[in-house]
Amino acid sequence: MFTINDRDLPITVAEKIINGTKPSNKSEFMKSLEKVIVGENEYSDTIDMFDINEIKEIADYLMVYYNSNND
Repeated sequence: MFTINDRDLPITVAEKIINGTKPSNKSEFMKSLEKVIVGENEYSDTIDMFDINEIKEIADYLMVYYNSNND
């Protein structure tokens, strides 16, 4: 989870959307298997908050808002 703060610059908000993560909901078996495959040091218990298609959808919503409010 990430937080957008009052004083965040637009580029900072974009970075938070792009790089935001959330806990994965993998089973304990899958977590153990992944640790064996990728190694303990490379294993992560988080996943991306948004995939690339969701980021595109967010961008589209922002563009619709921009275009409808740009006088």
